[in-house]
Amino acid sequence: MDKFSFSYFRVRFIVLLVTSFCCASVAWAGGDEQDFTSSVSFSVSKKFFKRLNVGLSESVSMRANSTELDKFSTKADLSYNVVKGLLRVGADYYLIGAADKKDDIYLNHRYAGYLRVKKDVARFSFSLKSKYQITYRPERAPKKQYKDYWRNKLTVSMKVPKMPLYPLIGVEAFYRTNNYKGNTVDRIRYEAGAKYNFNKKNSLKALFRYDDGMNVSKPKDLFGVVLSYSLSL
Repeated sequence: MDKFSFSYFRVRFIVLLVTSFCCASVAWAGGDEQDFTSSVSFSVSKKFFKRLNVGLSESVSMRANSTELDKFSTKADLSYNVVKGLLRVGADYYLIGAADKKDDIYLNHRYAGYLRVKKDVARFSFSLKSKYQITYRPERAPKKQYKDYWRNKLTVSMKVPKMPLYPLIGVEAFYRTNNYKGNTVDRIRYEAGAKYNFNKKNSLKALFRYDDGMNVSKPKDLFGVVLSYSLSL
């Protein structure tokens, strides 16, 4: 593939992602038990001492068929590659501004620790990430200020021959660990999409996401799209 053809393909791929993102946002119309959401994020990371990685990201999410602000967040992440190419451990912190139905913004603090096991087999990559997170909202009643989850996510991706394109699928279970009514899985998240590497430092990921709400008084199914850009320094 010559440079002109490669550049042409890259432009077409970006246009296709953005067009799909916009069309899906305006096409969906769900009821009270469904909603279409969208999210855009930008992240930057830097590697130190070959195994230590520090990252910072910003994201904005929309709800109500992507017509209202849901939340915006800032994330700081620190991880260490314990076994190169296999095991990574890390911790992150989110500062989240969540909007209610009156458009008032409430701050949430989220702390998490995680480990990720990743294995490459030929063109395929298998990843399992286990994460424990604690979300704290000061404005809520004392017994509702904390919401804790143990999240486990399995992702499978594949390298497309002769192209820096990685289609992927994933599934994640959200297990509530401090529910006074009984700890249980209250959400299963399914994802499908692709990651495109422009070069070793710049990449773009587009995902279609479905959140299946369950085991709560008013379960809600969320359909959505996620567009994220990553920069490695």
